[in-house]
Amino acid sequence: MEVRWGFIGGGNVTELKASPAGAFTQEDSRVVAVARSDLGRAQAYAQANGIARAYDSVEALCADPEVNAVYVCTPHHLHQEHTLAAIRARKHVVCEKPLAIRTADGEAMVRAAEQAGVVLACPYYRRFYPVVEKLREIARSGALGTLTSAQVVSHSYFVPPPEEATTDRRTHWRTTLETAGGGALNENGSHRLDLLGWLFGEARAITAMTDRFEAWYAGEDQASVTIRFANRVIAQFDQSWCNRGARDSFAVTGTDGEVSIEDIEGTRLQLRIGSSQGTIEVSPRSASTHRPVITDFVRALNGDHRPRCSGAEALRTSQLVELAYVAAQEQRTIDVPSLLEG
Repeated sequence: MEVRWGFIGGGNVTELKASPAGAFTQEDSRVVAVARSDLGRAQAYAQANGIARAYDSVEALCADPEVNAVYVCTPHHLHQEHTLAAIRARKHVVCEKPLAIRTADGEAMVRAAEQAGVVLACPYYRRFYPVVEKLREIARSGALGTLTSAQVVSHSYFVPPPEEATTDRRTHWRTTLETAGGGALNENGSHRLDLLGWLFGEARAITAMTDRFEAWYAGEDQASVTIRFANRVIAQFDQSWCNRGARDSFAVTGTDGEVSIEDIEGTRLQLRIGSSQGTIEVSPRSASTHRPVITDFVRALNGDHRPRCSGAEALRTSQLVELAYVAAQEQRTIDVPSLLEG
């Protein structure tokens, strides 16, 4: 099956990570249409990227008979609306992260895809980093003994000038609570929460604290989250948007040792088993960030496996984000309920 994509949206993410040429143009995959709220901007995007057709509405794109899959890359608050429109038109969907701001909205999206018989996925692309794949392989191999804990740190700096929110569309929606759904935890932290779920499975309890140190916008620029998983692993996650000393590390500890990544964008892992220590080198990640995600999705449509990050798995991450915010607001530990029951 040739996957013929329609883009709903064409903003920053399609320039930096998910370009039509870099990520979507590959075997059995090409982009044939794009929809943006402004027809002129849609036409300009189509011309710049060699896309045949441009539309000014989601409905028009979803009615295009050549389009059989849709990439939703609009602001967070529009994910449910645009994904459901594509599903109603019987299109397969890759929806940008987070899948939805509210868990209930994400559940509606997953159920709709199942009922329509289409595939829904979400591009939590760090699952495809060779360094992360290797960490998961080691953690699941038994080499570390019984897994006990994980320590995750994501530090960066995102405090744009306030005036930028009036001149830059992306900054505007990312710094508006109603459109972004949160701050650092929702935007950046969701990637690390996804990896924790991919490593350890179902979460059982979550607690969190959030704060604003330098942010002028409503969302938090600092969050600390602790999760207990069903396999008894306790994960501690420190997410910051107010730290000028960038750091992006991930470590998993067991009764017999530890495997760690000092820089998740890099190629090196440290492995300690007992008193023995060593370094493991792996291949670098794809230069086109979303390309492995799209390759996996196309193969899923042409085979019998699920995408590596299905809509149902992305829903679990959205649930953790939402519960973390509730836990922080109510200053308590919250049990994590099962999803998609009934």
